Amino acid sequence: MTVSPMSKAALHKRLATTASAELIEILLGVLAATPTRLRDLSENLSDEALTRPLGEGERSFKRDLTHIIYCAERGTIPIYYALTAKEPLMPRIHAERQWGKLLRYESFALPDLFAYFTFNRRALLNVLHGLTPQQWERTTQPEGKKRGESVYYAARGLCVHEYGHLEDLTGKMEKLRAGLFG
Repeated sequence: MTVSPMSKAALHKRLATTASAELIEILLGVLAATPTRLRDLSENLSDEALTRPLGEGERSFKRDLTHIIYCAERGTIPIYYALTAKEPLMPRIHAERQWGKLLRYESFALPDLFAYFTFNRRALLNVLHGLTPQQWERTTQPEGKKRGESVYYAARGLCVHEYGHLEDLTGKMEKLRAGLFG
């Protein structure tokens, strides 16, 4: 399913916190489209342009991409744990300050980052497309929280987070192409 263009706020509001077949279809569509949209945004731009900050105090496209990858990895792990373990406890690990500091994906070339993100996303979608309604409701217990978080809620979080970055990057890349940045 393709999602009509809307703001991150509108998507967040539309994706209720309780799963339904319609909402699952929407989030799967957004998650499936993210790698292609990221590639499209970077198309025909030099590595130099993609590694330069996109404005004063802003990240570069490459830094945004690595941020999205770190968050996607951290957001996917609870999904896999919920589907494979009984009552898994999820430790608090910050996607960039801890996970990113360890993995340092910024040192990899853009084609490798795109390939890695695309493969991981295909693997996640392969899992999500096969879930029953009961599996979407399986949970993990985040450290320090009283309530568990469902597979749907974790996938929803990834979807909304990435959609927001795509919305932001779209505007910035349009400005870059128009020559409004350095």
